[in-house]
Amino acid sequence: MGAEFESSSDDALDAAMKRRMWVWLKGWMGRLAIGGMGVWVVTTGVIFFLLRVIGEGNPLLGFLLFLPTALWILPGVMLGCLAVVLRFRQGVVLGVLGVGVLWMGMGFQARGQRTPTAASEREGGRFVVLTNNRGQNGGHSLRPFKNWIEPDVMVFQESSARASHYLKDEGYAEFGHGLSVGEFTLVSRYPVMGGEILEGNGGGSGKAIPYAARFEVDWKGRRVAVYGVHLPSPRGPLLAMRGGSFLYGLPVPLEFWRRRRGEESVFWDRQIGLVEALLERVKGERLPYVVAGDFNAPHLGYVHGLLEAVMTDAHGAGGSGLGFTFPGETRNPLSLGQPWLRLDHVFTGSTWEVEACWTEGERRSQHRAVAAALRFRE
Repeated sequence: MGAEFESSSDDALDAAMKRRMWVWLKGWMGRLAIGGMGVWVVTTGVIFFLLRVIGEGNPLLGFLLFLPTALWILPGVMLGCLAVVLRFRQGVVLGVLGVGVLWMGMGFQARGQRTPTAASEREGGRFVVLTNNRGQNGGHSLRPFKNWIEPDVMVFQESSARASHYLKDEGYAEFGHGLSVGEFTLVSRYPVMGGEILEGNGGGSGKAIPYAARFEVDWKGRRVAVYGVHLPSPRGPLLAMRGGSFLYGLPVPLEFWRRRRGEESVFWDRQIGLVEALLERVKGERLPYVVAGDFNAPHLGYVHGLLEAVMTDAHGAGGSGLGFTFPGETRNPLSLGQPWLRLDHVFTGSTWEVEACWTEGERRSQHRAVAAALRFRE
């Protein structure tokens, strides 16, 4: 009896010890999960803030702007799930805060997608613009999206097909007018009165860069300026930075480090300079204007903030969902084969109200098209 009693007592002590160890371990795991989730929320919020206020003005932040969004989301998802399991209430609160940070940072629009109004049924004062970078489209047709939107004008960048090609194509028979200048092409239901290339060097030295084209359209007896924009691609600088040179964006107080930071900032400084030149041009525009194209400027960055300070972003004012446009076709596992950047935009001056904005769905092309329905303010 004594041996049996001692054995059962030892078993009870072992079970109690295991329970205490589990409670202790669970407590520490919960604290780590909550602490890690809190650090992720604060860090992600700070990074998003820095991307907005500095962005392309720093090579490190410029590099981070173009990374797949899954790099920001996955740590929060894993920590959030662990926090909810171990500390339910605190985990839910931090999860909600994390979703809010991502919501604001990624530019998600909760409004539902509107159905486009047919061109024949549009009231007066409605103007629909479609933009697309036609480079690297893989031969895949834009017509399904174009036929759904029924735009009044389409402005293309990197357009290998000239305006005359579209005007002869039966698939674009609704457009009776068009013009090509440089890489830019505009086709329109209304007369095109002229076009010109805009060039600049971004405040640096060297050859001027054609970064936009300005077209004039006679829209129902009123002249409208349509700007097609294509800022230089950051692909080369980003590929060069993959070796780690983006780290020169860190604020290290060493002379050679500052010198290298300046070297890595040349492209980004030029990009900002070209946008500032574009904004000076539209500030002096005497006609109602729309600015559309491939800005090579992510929606969260400093360049996009400059544009939004002067004009209205159609996606923000009337879009739905994330509206990502690039890359339209990708094998990147972090993006699940989907776009993760909004580089293509439609901006408007104050004479327009944005009624809706659409981003093209599935199409195996490097860039997806964007369209916006605008209403003229009398």
